[in-house]
Amino acid sequence: MLLENNPYPSDVRVRAEAESLVCAGHEVEVIAPRAKGQSAREVIDGVRVRRFRGFDASTGGPWGMLAEYLVAGVALHGHAVRALARGASVLHLHNPPDILFPAGAMFRLAGRTVVFDHHDLGPELVAIRSGNKPLVALARLCERLTFAVASHVLAANRSHAEIAWERGAKAAEEVTIVRNGPPRSWTGLPLRMREGKLDSVRVAYVGAVAAQDGVEGLAEVLASLRENAPQLDVQLTVIGDGNARATLEAELQRLLVADAVSITGWVPMESVPELLQDADVCVDPAPATPLNDRSTMMKVAEYLALGKPVVAYDLVETRTTVGDAALLVAPGDVQAFAHQIERLAEDPELRAVLAARARERMAELTWEVSASRLLEAYESFPARNGSRGETQ
Repeated sequence: MLLENNPYPSDVRVRAEAESLVCAGHEVEVIAPRAKGQSAREVIDGVRVRRFRGFDASTGGPWGMLAEYLVAGVALHGHAVRALARGASVLHLHNPPDILFPAGAMFRLAGRTVVFDHHDLGPELVAIRSGNKPLVALARLCERLTFAVASHVLAANRSHAEIAWERGAKAAEEVTIVRNGPPRSWTGLPLRMREGKLDSVRVAYVGAVAAQDGVEGLAEVLASLRENAPQLDVQLTVIGDGNARATLEAELQRLLVADAVSITGWVPMESVPELLQDADVCVDPAPATPLNDRSTMMKVAEYLALGKPVVAYDLVETRTTVGDAALLVAPGDVQAFAHQIERLAEDPELRAVLAARARERMAELTWEVSASRLLEAYESFPARNGSRGETQ
């Protein structure tokens, strides 16, 4: 598995897939960037991990992003050549970015299987991060080439599958939908709900604090609550970090609501359920964009698994995930978003109804359901030398 945009095991989807494949008898090696304090080589729950030193592009703008991709691309392709020489039977490419198609081409020419794990819409992501039209055009070309070298595509949702069919020209049998989802064990954790009308409400957000996530918009939500519901004490916990943290902190200061917010930074995945269980309401402020509308938000599934009332903007794939188990408002309507938080604080029956619906909804959306689809896809790949070989 080649991974550029996250360290391992921080990327939840990659870790879940790798460990599921190991449990099914595959040998899996993940190549990923090396975060501070991580070793160059490690075995984690049966998954072999090799790490490379990347380039920090957090403040470099478009040129910094290109430098990051160049450094990572060289490292990842070097590891791909090594894996091919060692006899790896499958090359599993994770995006973004879509820069690993040369490695995919090498494996296809050698008669091996290439899996394109379509996490994000690359061109749309570049458009949001850079706004640079030539870079967006280049991203579209890279996406087409990645689809072209892929033997099989793992789509994160139906919208991504449609992209694979339309922009990628893949046949229906070449695409498998493998949704992100928390483990089934989360749905069995105790429900933590405070009773009665709440004079203070604890709100939580978990995930990346990046430009496309709209987390800075929560500053406006808090300001609206202070203005329109001054009797309600609202405390927001942001569980995560990212390159838009400074923007979020500036907005909180500008709107005079910084005192109501704590930011934990990144925490171990094992700590997330405990932190979220303390919340009365969980939120996703992702704005409506071509990227977000077609993206499945892992955080929303995690909220539902823990039986938490959710407030989010009404995006295509968010609605697909939540069904009737959350309160969705028109994208960009800050006042409505704030009002739904106030409504939940005042209505214990509504909180209880949403909690019950959330747990029921998640029965069909846990990782175990997705893992079965992942393994079915792998079982369909042609065997090499009479065995499964290794998954790289």
